[in-house]
Amino acid sequence: MPVQIDASATAGGPDSRRATRTPRLGRVARGAVAAAAATALALSLTPAVAQAQSVGTVSPESVANDALGTLSPESLSQLLYLGNLPGSSGSSMMGIANAIGFSPNMFAGPPPPSPEPNPNITETKVIGVTERDGRYERWLIDSGDMKRGITVEVYRAPNPDAPFLYLLDGVGSELPSGFMQWGAAEQFKDQNVNLVIPTGGQGSMWADWNVQDPVLGISKWEKFITQDLPKHLEPRVSNNPNRAIGGISMGAGAAMTMATRNPELYKGVFGVSGCYSTDALGQILTRYTVESRGANLTNMWGTPGNDQWVAHDALINAEQLRGKAIYMSSGTGVANPGDWASYNNDVANFVAGMALEQATGQCTHAADRRLGELGIPATIDHLPTGMHNWSYYSKQIPVAWNSIKHSVS
Repeated sequence: MPVQIDASATAGGPDSRRATRTPRLGRVARGAVAAAAATALALSLTPAVAQAQSVGTVSPESVANDALGTLSPESLSQLLYLGNLPGSSGSSMMGIANAIGFSPNMFAGPPPPSPEPNPNITETKVIGVTERDGRYERWLIDSGDMKRGITVEVYRAPNPDAPFLYLLDGVGSELPSGFMQWGAAEQFKDQNVNLVIPTGGQGSMWADWNVQDPVLGISKWEKFITQDLPKHLEPRVSNNPNRAIGGISMGAGAAMTMATRNPELYKGVFGVSGCYSTDALGQILTRYTVESRGANLTNMWGTPGNDQWVAHDALINAEQLRGKAIYMSSGTGVANPGDWASYNNDVANFVAGMALEQATGQCTHAADRRLGELGIPATIDHLPTGMHNWSYYSKQIPVAWNSIKHSVS
């Protein structure tokens, strides 16, 4: 049954998880209010921004920042939960979001063609390097579990026998990856670390799914990343046994989860603009991520709230992070000069970038509290500005790496 969202419920582990049940009409009313708020913000920003641009004395960003309080992470959560009421479906939830301008394609692009399993791929093996440009390489690796070839980007360290840093992309998981599109080669050119970047995991949460999905196909990403790549790719690149993992947005939560589920593998972990719980706000963002690709959420770990969902909750299982170098950061959704232009004057897209980063800010504060309660050291930056996009992620990746690199050196 849907619950009222209390982001602080993710902070204290299983004993502090709260679910305040509310009447159906109350949920509908709050959802309608949230929808109205989102619509009003999007509609009101358009003429206000146009006027600001014509006058030239007030920036579009300042107009949007003044209106930021109209749409909070809670109102976004209630909006998305509106489609999760009894008798509703995930597709209706996405339909509601689309109707008021919160199309997942705004930040994820159109869903890719569904990967067709190849029955001839029966074992996991390296097929070869399909592209090489200096230290940048694309490796094709057949996954026997996923029945398809996976392209993995590798950016080699300047020195041999360097450690590894696995990087997990966001919901779109493009090729080339967002990391490479946004300057990873320049950022890491003098860093003694081999980057390993899997691609093609759109909307998968980089997880092992229970059931083959009609849209996403067979997803066994955690096994691929935590078992297959260390076994088949790493020995061909370096003999160094040390590795760290990090990610942005969808990949941030996945990186932290993999570090809790495979603590022996990673000495350091970072997350930028991510959510680290599978309950409350984290559950909503997981649903939105998966269904933005047109996939069926229950094909992943079954009904939300069951034991598998709990097993993938990095805050409940945060004790497994003890002894690792940890870094997290998130912004507030407040725009900086130039952000409006980077969204191509698209109000709905702009609003989504503000709201989603507000949400990941709440998630990051929850992680901060949880680690503090456990006495687990971590470096966590709560940035005063920043929206949910690559122009912000890319600035934090070198900061994140500098914070954890001592763990693998």
